[in-house]
Amino acid sequence: MTSNLLPKGITKALSLKQPYAWLIANGYLLVDDRTWGTPYRGPVLIHASKGLYEVYYDYLKLHTDIPLPAKDKLEYGGVVGIANLVLCCRPGAIPKSISHQQRNHFGGIHQEYFGFLFEQARPLALLPCRGKLGIFEIDMDELLAAPPAAQAELF
Repeated sequence: MTSNLLPKGITKALSLKQPYAWLIANGYLLVDDRTWGTPYRGPVLIHASKGLYEVYYDYLKLHTDIPLPAKDKLEYGGVVGIANLVLCCRPGAIPKSISHQQRNHFGGIHQEYFGFLFEQARPLALLPCRGKLGIFEIDMDELLAAPPAAQAELF
């Protein structure tokens, strides 16, 4: 992915466990349910935390034809994609055109949660950085100026 397709300056980000981060970045999962809502709308970097939700990963491998990478091939600890957050609402207000598979492959949907609806998602080459809870900010100029992780260990 060329750097001219990456956002510049301070950009909002959301950290998710794998495989959620991969699913959203690759357009398979359009809605992520959260216990909290946000008024923010716009570009969001998709950050993969260092965690893996193994039960969900195994369920997807057994019950869907989604081409998930092997567990050891998923990327962790950095930005793996970008998407536009276009809606945050209670489950009943999610557009009816969103299929069950695009929203939730596993378990039920809690009516008191908020659905974050993403559009125009695309994966990015891993940009290692720390995640945080909630919607947080990443300085993309600073992140892109940092030496690659393997080189950083030499300094």
